[in-house]
Amino acid sequence: MSGIFGCVNQKPKPVLAAMDTAIAHWGSDHHALWYDDQCGLGQRLLFNTPESLYERLPQAIDRPRLTLTAEARLDNRAELCTIFAIPQAEQATTPDSDLILRAYLKWGEACPDHLLGDWSFAIWLPDEQKLFLARDHHGNTNLVYWQQGKEFAFASDPVALYAAGAPRRLNELYLAQVLVSWFAYHGAQTIDLDIQRLPPAHAMTVTAQGIRIWRYWRLEETPVVRLPKRDEYVQGFLEIYDEAVRCRLRSHRPVGTTLSGGLDSGSVTALAAKELAREGKRLTAFTAVPVYDTSATVGPTRFGDETHFATATAAHHPNVDHHLFNSAQVTPVQGIQRALAVVPEPSHAASNYFWMVDLLSRAREMGLGTLLTGQGGNATVSWTGAPALRSPAAAIRYGGWKEGVRRMLPHWLLRPILAARRSGQDWRGTAIHADFAQRIHLAQLRNAAIGQDINLQESWRCPRDCRQAIILPGASQVGAIWARFGALAGLEVRDPTQDKRVMAYTLSIPDEIFDSPNGGDRWIMRAAMDGLLPDEVRLNPLRGRQSADLAERLLAGRDEMESALASVDHSPANLYLDVAKMRQSWRDVETTPSAMTTHRAGSILLRGLLAGFYLNQSRA
Repeated sequence: MSGIFGCVNQKPKPVLAAMDTAIAHWGSDHHALWYDDQCGLGQRLLFNTPESLYERLPQAIDRPRLTLTAEARLDNRAELCTIFAIPQAEQATTPDSDLILRAYLKWGEACPDHLLGDWSFAIWLPDEQKLFLARDHHGNTNLVYWQQGKEFAFASDPVALYAAGAPRRLNELYLAQVLVSWFAYHGAQTIDLDIQRLPPAHAMTVTAQGIRIWRYWRLEETPVVRLPKRDEYVQGFLEIYDEAVRCRLRSHRPVGTTLSGGLDSGSVTALAAKELAREGKRLTAFTAVPVYDTSATVGPTRFGDETHFATATAAHHPNVDHHLFNSAQVTPVQGIQRALAVVPEPSHAASNYFWMVDLLSRAREMGLGTLLTGQGGNATVSWTGAPALRSPAAAIRYGGWKEGVRRMLPHWLLRPILAARRSGQDWRGTAIHADFAQRIHLAQLRNAAIGQDINLQESWRCPRDCRQAIILPGASQVGAIWARFGALAGLEVRDPTQDKRVMAYTLSIPDEIFDSPNGGDRWIMRAAMDGLLPDEVRLNPLRGRQSADLAERLLAGRDEMESALASVDHSPANLYLDVAKMRQSWRDVETTPSAMTTHRAGSILLRGLLAGFYLNQSRA
């Protein structure tokens, strides 16, 4: 994905030059700047589609006077070309940014409603002294901004804002929420107190009167649809999902996929391979596999080695070139350090960084321009259903009477009960320092959010609540993180499971339809993939466990781990982290590598190290 940036009421020329240098890794194929006395816009271009070769941004027009910069891949090009009466002969040389410009001229600030795909853009209107910015519904883009007085700057990456002068003050609540896996940090806030993110499905204007932000699409308002026959849901789903994958194959360079042994990335790979086979093209698939035996580090419902099932999926499609990689040359600690160079902030997925950075490096070396994932599938295409949340009686049946009562209690009554029970909250499954949590009143803030924040399990009252807590509509940062990783690898990461149409369709399906008539879960996906995935994968009740041999990988680098722990056992990191608890997690791994100690190594040890490295590098 390309990168964009700009500023208002600053000295545009020197500020833009500094931002351009900082964000250079977002696009090496072309770059340009535009500025007047009040505003400056820039773009770093990555050739991500055939039409992008004809794109030259920023673009200024005279009637009306405006200037546009954008990073975009539009998935409804055919529809837009028809609406704008673009001749067939000109469509192949019409970049997506031109369609965004035409959409704005036709619909004004309502234009985001008419754009599908992954995109963000900014439009400067000099006659109104107004900057208009918008970001896609739920895609792999990022857009952050900083305001100081009348000065305003935005960019695809915070590093450009640092170059523009944004300070780096720590957002302590954000840090705490990352450490304890309270996903309320998704949304507008960032790890930098002075930098905000424009969330997915949001638009904003910047004028002399101030900033106005609004949300233009709400997935959670999707109505439930009742169809006469169960098979009709499958047919409708497959048509939309197939189209979402097909749209994301429009790439200037070759396409690859991540391929686990499960249904999400497996279905993306299957549909992509089917479409590319029609064009006589091949598909590169990457599967991360363990170095060590995982039999002792996964539970009875999981498998730790993706090799068998992923290989079966790849073999089912003759045009798939399958690459197994074990990332033996990248330790988990090195993975964190490399990831921090790309996304310099604490994050939830620290235990996966070693294979993620290796995967992207391999994709770049092979000259790929697009990498497909199934990251968002758990709550969309392969939702399991949530029978325990369908009624109080179901809650009792599946979780016992205590669970049933908890689901029936109104939130106003549940809060004081839980507050009394959690008065001595020690955050035992996390690396957060108890003094830090107490100083910012984290337990009280979390308890007060029950019933208001869908990220909290105590807030759930129906299956849709659970799904929204996973999807995080209008707030998710997953796409932004992948966009930043993809930028450094010189490619675009695309996820059809987070397509607007796919998310809306799957959320409209009644929860009980996801139950198989013969028992089991994820029926919609299993039925839709009949013939597209081998049955041993399609009907497999087990789920894969990422980084299942994490404990053994850590044990292979004992000296490195001891050094890493020592490096975070001083200020400022140890003011926020319970390093003693992190050391205990490490000793538990050394004593007994198991499913539990492996899990805690990820949630306590490595997530703590990621935060500690960040704090000592950026805040010392």
